[in-house]
Amino acid sequence: MMNSAEEDFVRAAAAFKTGHGAEGAELLRRAAFAGHAEAQNQLARIYFAQTKRREDLGALESAALQGDHVALFVLAMCLLEGRLCERDSDKALAALRRAAQAGNRMAALMLEGQQA
Repeated sequence: MMNSAEEDFVRAAAAFKTGHGAEGAELLRRAAFAGHAEAQNQLARIYFAQTKRREDLGALESAALQGDHVALFVLAMCLLEGRLCERDSDKALAALRRAAQAGNRMAALMLEGQQA
């Protein structure tokens, strides 16, 4: 039996396949915020792909301030890579920690890798 996050993830995939992008995006977001690791991964990829201008980075920062742990994770990746901003590993690490504390599994895994 699937939990609600898994159900939302499966329904999101079906919505995207049938051309219902807005519905799929909302379901994917719900699954990600419920802790579904693959939904978090896919949502982060979408956020990252849409981050092409400095204004997009500002939108990520705003979402991160509002508690969006996926935005925090993507912001950390931007800071690590120097994408649209200066590289800053200290700020990136802080963003990863906040994302992990908020339930982002990818951030938690990256932090575990740092400790090994």
